[in-house]
Amino acid sequence: MWSRIPNWATFNLSFRAAALLLVLAALGGLLPASAQAHAVLRSSSPANNEILDRSPSRVDLHFNEVVRLVSASATDASGDRIDLQGDTSGSVVLLNLPGSISRGTTIVSYRVASEDGHPIGGSVVFHVGTPTATSTEVAQGSVSPLAIAIWVVHASSIIFLAVVVGGALFDRWLGIGNPSPSRHDLAAFLGVLLFSTNIYLQGLDEIGGDLSLAGLQPFLAASHSSPAIASSLALLAVVLVSLPLTGRRSSLAAAALAMIAASSSFIFSGHCSVVEPRWLARACVFLHGGVMIFWIGSLIPLWRASATQACAGQLLGFSRAIPLPFVGMLLAGGALAWIELPALDTVLLSMYGRVLLLKILLVSLLCLLALYNRVRLTRPALAGSQNARWRLRRSIKAEMLLAIAIVAAASLWRFAGPDQLQFAAAAPLSVHMHSDAAMAQLELQAQPDGTSTVRVSLLTPDLDPLEPSMVLLRVKKPEAGVEPIKYSLVRSPDDVWEASGLPIGDPKGWEADVQILIDDFTTVHLEGDLAPSDDAAEASASPRSADADY
Repeated sequence: MWSRIPNWATFNLSFRAAALLLVLAALGGLLPASAQAHAVLRSSSPANNEILDRSPSRVDLHFNEVVRLVSASATDASGDRIDLQGDTSGSVVLLNLPGSISRGTTIVSYRVASEDGHPIGGSVVFHVGTPTATSTEVAQGSVSPLAIAIWVVHASSIIFLAVVVGGALFDRWLGIGNPSPSRHDLAAFLGVLLFSTNIYLQGLDEIGGDLSLAGLQPFLAASHSSPAIASSLALLAVVLVSLPLTGRRSSLAAAALAMIAASSSFIFSGHCSVVEPRWLARACVFLHGGVMIFWIGSLIPLWRASATQACAGQLLGFSRAIPLPFVGMLLAGGALAWIELPALDTVLLSMYGRVLLLKILLVSLLCLLALYNRVRLTRPALAGSQNARWRLRRSIKAEMLLAIAIVAAASLWRFAGPDQLQFAAAAPLSVHMHSDAAMAQLELQAQPDGTSTVRVSLLTPDLDPLEPSMVLLRVKKPEAGVEPIKYSLVRSPDDVWEASGLPIGDPKGWEADVQILIDDFTTVHLEGDLAPSDDAAEASASPRSADADY
C-alpha cells in the first residue's frame, strides 16, 4: 500500500510534504500571546448561595488568571434556560443577566478556557428572595467517555512521539541509521491521525460536548489553543524524522531538530510550564520531556540490540550516554514538583499530589531497574554472556511497561492540575476589636486541610505595643451548638500571637473572645463575630477580673 506513495526525492506533493506544509502553516497562525495554566474561579458577585433582595443585572466571575468565555447560561426558578452574553477583561468575566429573571433560585452555569486550552465549567447559585431549589450544591459528575478518550489519546500520543522521534535519534546517533521509507510514510500517516484526533477531542471538551462527531466545530474551538500548538509541534517532529535523508549528518540533524520540536511541545501542553519562576519551569519541562522521549524511544532499539553480540556497540553507546541526561530528567521533574506543590503536608489533599506520588513510585521502580541493568547485566552482556543478554531483554521489557505506566499516570494531570482552588491563598478574614484598655486585630486564614490559623496583633488604645503575659482565644458557634473551644496563643518572632488548627472552615456564625492577661490581676476580654465580610467587625469590650477565668 505504502509503496504507491510518491518518493520525497521527486518533490511531488506527497502525503508527508502536504503534512509538513500544513504544520508549518498552522504554527504561523496558532501562536497566542502567552500560555496559561488551569483556570480556577476565585470569587463571584453575587457570591455562591447568596440571598438577594432583587435580581442582579449581571454576574461577575473572578478567576486566578486570564480566561476566555466559551459559553454561559442561566436557569431560573421556573426551569427556563437562558443563554447569556458576556464580556471578558483579563481574569474577569462579566455575564449580563436579563431583567426577566424570576424570584427564587437561579443557577448560572459557565464554561471558560485559559490559553493552554484546558476548559473548566462550573455554576454559581444565588437566590432572589426565598430559595426555591432543593439543592444548591453543584454535583460532581462521574468520569465521562470523553475524558477517558482524551486521556488514552494523550498518553498514546506521547508514547508514539517517543517511539518515532526518540527511536529515530537513537538509530541515527547510536544505531543502524535510517529505517525504510515505508516506515517513514506510516509514521507520518499515524502522526496526522493521532494528533488530529487529539486536537478534535480537545475541542469537544472545550465546547462542552460529549464523545461524538460534531463537524468542524471542535477543530475551530481548539484551533487557537495551546494544545493545538503542542500537537502541531509534535507532528512537525514526526514529519522531520520522516524526511528521506540519506546522509548520516543530515539525518542526524533532522532527528535533533525533531527532538527540539518534540521537547518544545510539552511547554504548550501543561500547567507546569507557566508557574513562577516561569523560565525555570519551562526549562525543566523542556529537559524533562526531551530526555523522556529519548529514553522511551531507545527501549525498542535496545531490546533488538541486546539479542545478539553483533549490536553490542549500540548497548555500550547508550550505557555511556544516558546516565547524565537521566539524572537531569529526574532533577527537572523534582524541580517541577517543588514549584507546583505549596507544601509537602498538602500532597495527599489533591489529585495532583496523589498522581505525583504514583509517578514517583513508578519512577523509583524504574531507577532501581536501571541501576540493576547497569551494575549487574550490562557488562556481562557486553562480554558475551547469553544469560545476561536474556535477563537484560526481560529487564528492558519491564522498562517498557513502566514507561507506559509512567506516561499514563502523568497524562492524568491533564484533568487534575494542582488543586489551585484549594491551595489558592484566600485573603485572610480580618476582625478589629477594641476596648478602653486594649485593641486587637484578629486575622483568620483558611488552610488547605479545612482548618484555619489565627494571628492576633495587640496594641494599647494609644497605638503603643502591648506586652501581655498570656493571650487566650475562645471560639464558639452557638447556633450550631458548639461550646467555647479554648486555644493558648503563642507569641511569634514578629510579636504576633497565633494558633493553628482551628476547626473553622466557614467563619459565618462563629464568635471569638480574645482574653489578654495584662498582669496577674487584670484580664481584658475582646469579643466579636467572625463574619465573612470585607468590613471589619467592630466589637466593644470591657476589662474584667482574671479570677473567674483562670
